[in-house]
Amino acid sequence: MRRRGVEFERPITDEYLALLADSYNRFFYHFDGSPVLIVNSEKLNFVSQDRDLDLLIERVEAMRASASSFNWGD
Repeated sequence: MRRRGVEFERPITDEYLALLADSYNRFFYHFDGSPVLIVNSEKLNFVSQDRDLDLLIERVEAMRASASSFNWGD
């Protein structure tokens, strides 16, 4: 969000984002309505890096399990 520099997003605090991320994590940990791909996007830039987007698309297309994760650059 910070990289985008969108004016209306500037007041959003890091604490709020952490709470939001935690809430999503708890929800999708128990979700079984469809396959879930958990993506750690900390080292990925899907907007500016075509290769990062291509990697994500490849992972989505290759999903075979009900839950999977994509953690790039460990």
